Amino acid sequence: MKRREFIGLAGAAAAWPLTSRAQNTNKAPKRIAFFPDLNQVTLEYWQADMRALGWIEGQDFIVLPSGIEPGSRNPSSEDAQRVVGDKPDLIFVSAINYALTAQRATGSIPIVMLTSGYPVEAGVADSLARPGRNVTGNTIYAETGVWGKLLQLLHEAKPDIKRVGILWTYVIPAFPKEEIEPGYAELNSAARSLNLELHLVEVANSDQVQAALAEIDERNPGGLLLTSRFNFKARSVVGQFAVDKGLPTIADFDWTRLSQPFPLLTYGPVFRELVQTAVGSVDKILRGSRPSDLPIQRPSRFELVVSLKTANAIGIDLPPSLLARADRVIE
Repeated sequence: MKRREFIGLAGAAAAWPLTSRAQNTNKAPKRIAFFPDLNQVTLEYWQADMRALGWIEGQDFIVLPSGIEPGSRNPSSEDAQRVVGDKPDLIFVSAINYALTAQRATGSIPIVMLTSGYPVEAGVADSLARPGRNVTGNTIYAETGVWGKLLQLLHEAKPDIKRVGILWTYVIPAFPKEEIEPGYAELNSAARSLNLELHLVEVANSDQVQAALAEIDERNPGGLLLTSRFNFKARSVVGQFAVDKGLPTIADFDWTRLSQPFPLLTYGPVFRELVQTAVGSVDKILRGSRPSDLPIQRPSRFELVVSLKTANAIGIDLPPSLLARADRVIE
């Protein structure tokens, strides 16, 4: 691990309150299933937070990998049945589509979500404050107003923008219609307020990105809004398309450490903190709490990242007021 990454992990771990060891030496280790498996960065964060809470891998818990690479495909019922068949004490999922698939396979094994959109509308919980079922964890979109904020920030970056193309990855069947509709409604409401025309193209997987970009290009947009379910290769394709066309872009997640060219703007929750809060829910459940009683948590803060490198590449001068509000600026 690079030195700067180690420092980041150590600092995050130090933020946890001191706790006693899990003291599971006289019992069989807890069995935690990953569904899907975590990428390397997420896994390192997750392991550091478990250690900070006193859980020793191999002694207090073991991890049951699913064999499914993150972002490789949508989960199937067969995948979920295989995970449940390993009889884990807890299932840790990366997103709500995995939570939905796992919950259809088991109503009793606790499920903790690293991220989700609208868990109540999706049907995995009765409410955010009291989920009432076997799923808890984090939500990114519910009651946060993030979609309107994304359009507002893009409009701020380019006030004369009239049309926005949207690469929308939250699509049926991976995500239920009832969960998708709140995002649509918020986008349309913000577009009316900002006098913007939206052209939304649904993208079920990263292989469809080239065709989606061709469709968007036909509508001659003034900017792009990008949602998060793309692999690294697709992100680079989208980023290069935006630079070639001179389009300002905004994404609902920070991919500036993962792929280039970067979006002009990213606005989303701090990923490191999402892992920490999700692991906090894992800790509580393994110590006896019920997921039905643990609130699904909204992000404590959202981070605005601005790429001046991308601004220069597309020939746009960003307003000083926008730069002043950025949490991080990439030179």
